[in-house]
This record gives sequence, structure tokens and C-alpha cells, in this order.
Amino acid sequence: MTALEQENKALKEEVFLLKAELAQLKKLIFGAKRERFISEANPNQGLLFESEVLEPEPAEVVEVVSKKKKKKTRPSFQRNTFPASLRRDKEVIEPTGVDTSKLAKIGEDITELLAYVPADLYIKQIIRPRYVNKADEDQGVAQANIPLRLIPKGMVDESLVAQIIVEKILFHTPVHRFRKKLKQAGVGFISENNLHNWLHTGAHSLLPLYHLLHQDLLQQPYNQVDETRIAVLSKNKPGATHRGYFWVLYNPALKAVFFQYDSRRSAHAGRLLLDGYSGILQADGYSVYETVQIKKDVYLIHCMAHARRKFVEAQNTDPPRAKYFLEQAQKLYRIERQAREEQMDYAQRLQLRQKMAVPILEELGLWLKEQYTAAGLLPKSPIGKAIAYSLKRWKGLCAYAHDGQLEIDNNLVENTIRPVALGRKNFLFAGSDEAAQNLACLYSIIGTCDRWGLNAHRYLTWLLRQVATNKVTPKTIKWLPHRMDQEILNTFRD
Repeated sequence: MTALEQENKALKEEVFLLKAELAQLKKLIFGAKRERFISEANPNQGLLFESEVLEPEPAEVVEVVSKKKKKKTRPSFQRNTFPASLRRDKEVIEPTGVDTSKLAKIGEDITELLAYVPADLYIKQIIRPRYVNKADEDQGVAQANIPLRLIPKGMVDESLVAQIIVEKILFHTPVHRFRKKLKQAGVGFISENNLHNWLHTGAHSLLPLYHLLHQDLLQQPYNQVDETRIAVLSKNKPGATHRGYFWVLYNPALKAVFFQYDSRRSAHAGRLLLDGYSGILQADGYSVYETVQIKKDVYLIHCMAHARRKFVEAQNTDPPRAKYFLEQAQKLYRIERQAREEQMDYAQRLQLRQKMAVPILEELGLWLKEQYTAAGLLPKSPIGKAIAYSLKRWKGLCAYAHDGQLEIDNNLVENTIRPVALGRKNFLFAGSDEAAQNLACLYSIIGTCDRWGLNAHRYLTWLLRQVATNKVTPKTIKWLPHRMDQEILNTFRD
């Protein structure tokens, strides 16, 4: 091959890669964000417009047996009913112009409407009478001690601190907006500074319990891990921010999540999160987790959703290869959906995967090897990167099919991170590294509470009163939803 031909080939490859990069950028800006793959090869679905006109086949003579058609029964209409726990304010409307005192009541019709009253602020008065023995005043004054509180000298109850936290973490409401709500309710003298202080005091009080949660997850045999960014105000440059990170550990069996803040996205931060952990760790392809696996007794497995995402990005540049991989991945996810819908336990799910998923994975692994060595595959093209990414991690991508407790992907931990992304759009940044760590503590407590379907305000009010009046010990892990007695847990459900 002459030098001119080599240069021409290199230029063609460069143009192809630049076009692929441009198409990907356009998709990120203008395209749909979802990654759902819809296969065209659906035998059960016909074409809207047939491309060919086919000759009709001769009709077979079929003996028709007349049957009496069954009358279709119309499905009964069921009106939604409101929860019995909601307060009912009754309004009785008597007929106008009629003296009902002489009439006999034979029944009534009740119409229920869902009404709304803005947040109800009230004053909680703690009254402590003082007593003295007038016959013997030397005995002094008898009076009860004031109950322990989260903020001893503050004029705020734990229920209001809980609501500040719920507004910030669960509903993504910045503190200055919550202050406006208080002002609308008639309490305008509470400053934004006060609200921030109460929020961080609540977080500080929960830190011992937060550390117990971390240790509990590190003792589990299987966890998922991910990380996400958060902007944090810099100390040295007023008004400027630096990029910090929340490192997230999630346990699918316990439905418990742990956030840890670090100013860096480095191997050191990953090792801090997983210090002392020994077990199975499911992660994306970030290299930090591979270094953790090398230095610790950690078995690293990978996420099928991340592998599939690479092929979604390659659909425009190499449709045939991308389509094949996505069709096989779709079959694997149908198997998972079946296990979920039939509520299979770990043993049943393993048996189903061994029977149905393993053959697909084996065939797909061979296909990846063939494509990787195929002539004409550009390593830097989207499809080349997708194939290389999956092939390098194929053992970790297939591991879930050999253990019923494992998940096919990291979507569960990614779902726990979504509230952070919504929060970033509302409150934009954390005020300091310490404030970011406090947020990590609150995201952990509220995230676990939300995963268990609890009323966050009711639970957090109870929890803040527990830490205000009791010492946190290893036994108090039972205050967290995933370790709480079922009877107590049910009291926090709506």
C-alpha cells in the first residue's frame, strides 16, 4: 500500500469518527434521553403499509359451527376511596323551604371531596408548675425538669427541624423558599440563618447513627456502588465553587443506602467508602473500583445497563451490530421482568437464569469475540468502544446469572442518586465541605426511609427525639428502617 493510500485510509477513518462524534453530540442536545430499545423484528406485529402485493392463496373450505355469542359484561365502575386515616369535616345540607322536623329520615347520600389546608404551625407550650411547702419553706421549690430537646435553648421543636430536612432532601426545596412558607403562615421573624443552623444541628445529631449504617452495609455480602457530583462553595475564592462527589453504597436486600461526601473522585475516596469491606461489589466501568478490587478482598461485577448504553450510542453508526446486541440484552431483561412479576426468591431466580439467561450470555460472549477481531472494525468508533467495553468486563457482566441474590444492573443504586440530581437544580450547591457531608448524612437517612415507604416527617420527628433523649449505641441500629421491628415500622407508614 502506497503512502498516499495509507493517508487516504487514515483520513476516511478520521472523517467517520468525527461524524460519529457529531451525531452523538446532536443526540445529547436534541435527542430523546431514554435508552429503551424497540426491536423491529416482531413477528406478532404486522406492517401498516405492505411493501409488496401478494397473490391471495386459495381459501380453504371450513365448516362453520354457529355458536350463540356470549353477551359481554361491562366491567363494574369502582370509584376511588380516600384513606380512612384522613380527617373528615362534615357539612350537612338540609333541603331548603322544607320543615324536616316533621319528616322521617330514610337515608342520606355522602359525597367526599379532597380538600387542602396549608401547613398548620402551632405553639407547643411546656408548662412546669412550681410547688412549695408553706409549712416548711426550707424544703425549697419542687418543679419538674424541662425535657431534653434537640436544640436545648432554641425555640424550635423536633417536628419543625424534621420538616426542614424533609423539604430540603425529599422535596428539594431550598431553605430560603421554606422560609417564605413560614412567612406566609404568619411567622416572619425566623431568619434563613436560623433555618440553616437547625438543619445542620439535626444532621450532626444523626451522625452516630449514620456511621452505624455505614458499618452495617460493609458487613453485607453484596452491595452496589456509584458516585455523583455536587457543587460546593470554595473557602479560598468567595462565590466560586468546586466539584465534590457523593459516593453511594446501596444494599438491595436491606433496601438501605449510604452516601459519603469527598472533595475528590479518586481511588483514595473509593477506598474510604469501602474500607474493611469484603464481598461482591457491583459497579460501572469506572477504574477506581478496579483498584479497590486489587487491594481488597472484593469480587467486582459489572452493570449490564452500562454495557447496553454503549450500544445505544452506537446505533446510528453501526445499526446491524448495535441492534443484535440490544435484542439479546432485551431478552435478558425480559427474563428479569418475569422473575420480578412472579415474585421469585433467590433460588427460583437462579434456576430461571441458568435455564434461560446463560445460553443467551454464552452465545453473546462468542459474538463479541468474533466482532472484536473482525476486519474493518475501528477500535475508536462507537461500536468498537462498545464491543471492547463489554468484552473486557464480560465475566463481571455474566456473574449475576450464577447467583440469585445479584442484580443484572446497577439501576437500584442509580435510582437512589436521582434525588441528588433534582436537588442540584434547586439549591445548586452546598455551602461548604462540612455542609456537603451533612447532606450526605441526611440523604442516607431519608433515602433509606423512602425505600421502605415510610412517612418521612413522622419517622424523622421520632428519630430526632430518640437521639435527643437517648445515647446512640451499636444496639440503636434498630432505629433505622431496615433493622426496625415490623410493629414499630408500621406506625410510620401512611
